[in-house]
Amino acid sequence: MRRVVTILSFILCLLSNVVELQAQNHVTWNASWDKQSGMVIIRGNIEPTWHLYSPQTDPNLGPIALSVTFEKNKGIKKIGSLEFLTAPVAHQDDNFGGMVYIWENVVEIRQAFRIKKSGALKLTVNYMICDETKCIPPIDVPITIQINN
Repeated sequence: MRRVVTILSFILCLLSNVVELQAQNHVTWNASWDKQSGMVIIRGNIEPTWHLYSPQTDPNLGPIALSVTFEKNKGIKKIGSLEFLTAPVAHQDDNFGGMVYIWENVVEIRQAFRIKKSGALKLTVNYMICDETKCIPPIDVPITIQINN
């Protein structure tokens, strides 16, 4: 009986850590399809006091920059590369020992596509979020949106 209680306690601890990590996301993501421009628009609303890192940040400094990957789809072809509509702010970060480029409050991104056939587009946003005292390990957020011709 004691062993069962120990195992159940361990499982509950693991589950509470997963819930805690999800609660520490600090960014709300949404994506939409703009048929007129042929672009997917991705928007992240960042909680106050938190920030994300731009790909402009030197990867040798340590922070993990925001990236978006798109799952291949025969009917939906990516054109060009991501366009960051929100300009990052330069910030001297003594924790990382250099100049980093960050987004606070909001980040908006777009990606052009050529549509041969309507369907679901799956993408993953990967990023590390920090405040002035701590960083949360990189997070993957999967998003699926419907693309219509």
